[in-house]
Amino acid sequence: MKRTVIILNLLFLCNLISFSQKINLDSLYENTAFKVGERLDYEVKYGLIKGGEAYMTLDLFPVGGTYVYHARAVAVTTGAAARFSRVYDIYESYFDIKTGYPIKATRNIRENNYTLYNEVLFFRDKNYVMSVNSGKHTVPHNILDLLSAFYFARRYLFDKKLEKNETIDLTNFFEEKIFPIKIKYKKTEKIRTKFGRIRCLKFVPVIEINSPFKKDDDFEVWFSDDGNYVPVKIKVDLPIGSIRAQLIGYKKLKNEFGGNN
Repeated sequence: MKRTVIILNLLFLCNLISFSQKINLDSLYENTAFKVGERLDYEVKYGLIKGGEAYMTLDLFPVGGTYVYHARAVAVTTGAAARFSRVYDIYESYFDIKTGYPIKATRNIRENNYTLYNEVLFFRDKNYVMSVNSGKHTVPHNILDLLSAFYFARRYLFDKKLEKNETIDLTNFFEEKIFPIKIKYKKTEKIRTKFGRIRCLKFVPVIEINSPFKKDDDFEVWFSDDGNYVPVKIKVDLPIGSIRAQLIGYKKLKNEFGGNN
C-alpha cells in the first residue's frame, strides 16, 4: 500500500509538471466566482440537533515554477452527537487553474471504527484514472472528483441565465466508479440566513430510477446569486432522518456576499 502511494505521488508530480507547461497564472484573474484564500464554514444539524461542522478552503499548490488549485473539505461531528458517532472526513482536490479539471484527488475517511484512504490520479489526455485502491479505470474526458466538481460548477455552469428546470450534469469518479450528478434549477428566491435575506439559486435533484431521492424536496440546495455561487443552505431528507447544513461564516470571497440582493 505505501509503495503504491509513493509511486502514485511520483506520477502526480510528473503529471503536474506536464500541466504546468500549459498554465498561465494570468488565467487566475479570468475566474469570476472564487479566489485563493476563500473559506466557507457550515453548521450541520441532524433533525433539530447540532451534530457537526464542516468547512472548505481553497489555496494554491506550487509545482515546477507554477501552481494548481488545492481545495480541501473537512467534516467533523461535534457536541453531543460526537458521543454516539465520531466522524472526521477530509476530501482534497488538486485541479488545473485554467480548465478546472482535477489532476489528483484524495479521500481520508474516519467514521467510528471505519477508516478509508485513497488517492486518485487523473490522466485526462488518455481518458483514464489511476486509483490506489482499485487500479486503472477508463473514464470520459470530462471526469471530475466531487470537490473539483463543486468549483467547476460555480465557475462555469452557474454564471449564465438559467431556465426553469434546466439540468446541470456533472460526471464524477467516486467510490471507485463513475458517478453522475444531475441537478435542475427550480427558481430564484430569497432565504433567511444569519447574514440577512440572501437571493439564491435553488436546485433540486433529477429523479431517476436508482436515485436515493423520490421527490424534489428530498434534496434542496441554495447557491448565493451574487457571482460567488456559494452554497448557503442544504437540506436532505432520507428515510433514516433529515440533515441540514447552513453557511455560518466565510472569508475572502471573490465578490460581495449577497451583492445582488
